[in-house]
Amino acid sequence: MQLALDFEPGRTRNYPTCREYVQARVHQQKSPQKAIAADMDYSPSHLSRKLSQHPDDSARFTLDDLETYVRVTGDTEPVLWLVEKYLVSEQNDRIAELEAELARLKGVTLS
Repeated sequence: MQLALDFEPGRTRNYPTCREYVQARVHQQKSPQKAIAADMDYSPSHLSRKLSQHPDDSARFTLDDLETYVRVTGDTEPVLWLVEKYLVSEQNDRIAELEAELARLKGVTLS
């Protein structure tokens, strides 16, 4: 079995942790945060506490929470964040950066 991913790099550059990415994604969903929280069996404030991960707060966003979030929202983007972070090699990222730089330089006319 093969899996094809429509992959756009950049998630891990903008969001250093998967939890921070999920936190941003919650606000980008069609459903309001309070509906997502209810579907996850949390109050909106408890979900916010889990996602903010304040060091003095015992509420933590867990792997079970991530699975529940994906199940109730259908948002698989956090999984792609993990793929980018752990499965896409830095070499591939560097090659893509160099190709982009080359394309940019080709667009510049040399006098």
